[in-house]
Amino acid sequence: MKSQRWVPLWIGRALFLVGLFDILANVSRRFRTPVHKLNHVLPVFLNGTALATAIFTGLLLMILARGLSRRKRRAWVLALIILFVNLGTELFRTNHHPLQIGLSLGSIALLGIFHKSFYAKSDPSTKMQPLIGFGIAMVVLFLASLLLLKFRSNYEIIGSPSYKNIFIFIVEGFIGITGPIKFTSERSSDLIAFTLGTFGVFTLIVPLWLYFRRVKPIPKMSDEDMDQVRKLIRHDLEQDSLGYFATRRDKSVVWASNRKAGIAYRVQGGVMLASGDPFGEYSLWPEAIAEFIKIADEHAWTPAVMGCSDRGGEVWVEHAGMIAIDIGDEAIIDVKDFTLEGRPMANVRQMVNRIKRKGYSCTTHKWSELEDSTRNELRTLAHAWRYGVAERGFSMSMDRFGEDFDPDTYITIAWLNNEIKGLLYYVPWTTNGLSLDRMQRERGTDPGVNELMIVETVEYARQNNLAHVSLNFAAFRSLFERADKISAGPITRGMRNLIRFSSNFFQVESLYRFNAKFQPGWETRYVLYPRAADLPKVGWAALRAEKFISGFRSR
Repeated sequence: MKSQRWVPLWIGRALFLVGLFDILANVSRRFRTPVHKLNHVLPVFLNGTALATAIFTGLLLMILARGLSRRKRRAWVLALIILFVNLGTELFRTNHHPLQIGLSLGSIALLGIFHKSFYAKSDPSTKMQPLIGFGIAMVVLFLASLLLLKFRSNYEIIGSPSYKNIFIFIVEGFIGITGPIKFTSERSSDLIAFTLGTFGVFTLIVPLWLYFRRVKPIPKMSDEDMDQVRKLIRHDLEQDSLGYFATRRDKSVVWASNRKAGIAYRVQGGVMLASGDPFGEYSLWPEAIAEFIKIADEHAWTPAVMGCSDRGGEVWVEHAGMIAIDIGDEAIIDVKDFTLEGRPMANVRQMVNRIKRKGYSCTTHKWSELEDSTRNELRTLAHAWRYGVAERGFSMSMDRFGEDFDPDTYITIAWLNNEIKGLLYYVPWTTNGLSLDRMQRERGTDPGVNELMIVETVEYARQNNLAHVSLNFAAFRSLFERADKISAGPITRGMRNLIRFSSNFFQVESLYRFNAKFQPGWETRYVLYPRAADLPKVGWAALRAEKFISGFRSR
């Protein structure tokens, strides 16, 4: 059953429509209680509660539809309970709706027949989920109340109340207060009052349930985990240049059984997103990948990888059956071969000489070697130079800058008249390289500051026996190169122009052109995903994880 991924997907979609139908059907028709003895005792209470319950169960089915599509066992159990409650409300009505009953019975049958398809553990809640649940319940139940008044009870309303009075009536009804709208009979007034009051209770049930539900959280990387990751990436000379970014605090880690290899990841919107290559002993990478896939399968998460290299991608493809797509290239300078001489480097050479004549200079240090006052100033400037833009990054940048427990990080500082004008911050790449984390400068600085800082970093690396300096990631580099050739066709050039337009927002082409000036080597980076149908979801999760799209939330 687990292989039939389409079954939960279509059952989830079907139950979403069933829930929507329940809401619309109950706000547009009238029900009466068939239990005549109770009808004389608690008629309004039964009618109002049954009506509100039917609408609320429709809302819950719509909410649970996503969990059903993702094969969640808890969603399956709750959906069955809700469907039986939905059927139970029909016991208190004379005007039964055959289609509603048939849909509920059919849904119960489907959930029963395909119960083995719903096996996944629930995702842990985030702190925002109760508030989100409250907001959804409030909006949907408010709209249901509005439709209830306009289409079900409009002929019983005295006069033509304004939308302001309708709004006040509904909001006050949620908290048990009689509002400004009057009805032709006391019975109708009481029925609506009980219905709105029940809605008010239901708006509290949703966030409370989300708050108190017991789901084991995804363990974040502990201090012990982080120390072990640092140890592994430090001593593996073949480790990928993105290895140190596995130590971000917002990542979790999957280990091989002996903790000599692992994979850093984050769960983003139902996608279990690994960052870069696995780390540690190469021979244990398949074991770590198998554990990664096992955890993803237990929760019905979509496994994916963001930013892996050729070396890591080959292992993922072989042992997990992933599909790889080229998303760009990382620029890597070979220190021993780097020179400013020659025609290809003329632009960089001229920029560096010009900026030096204006009085700029650069220094490179280990972060731990700086004075406390300088470190504090750099932290302040790094925050100010964001100019209100949120920090970005997941696979190729850190979530912290200049923290003292990162002793092997490096910084290149641009100076003008003893004032800091720019910085490059590097994390270690094993024991013989540097990997760029951030490049920042003050607005209004002269062109060429970044070029000067990179040249200074390479010279520092040469003097300190470092072999490689990794620069920025250039998205879609191969596409730009193909489009620049005279043989490029209209499709290639059209895609280039589309990405060029996006460069107005994400600096895609400008980063490629800037990196290419230094004549670097290129390390291709890939996104890996299980099936072609998963690519949109994985792409969206990756963009959110890297914070190119707002609304970041992991779980």
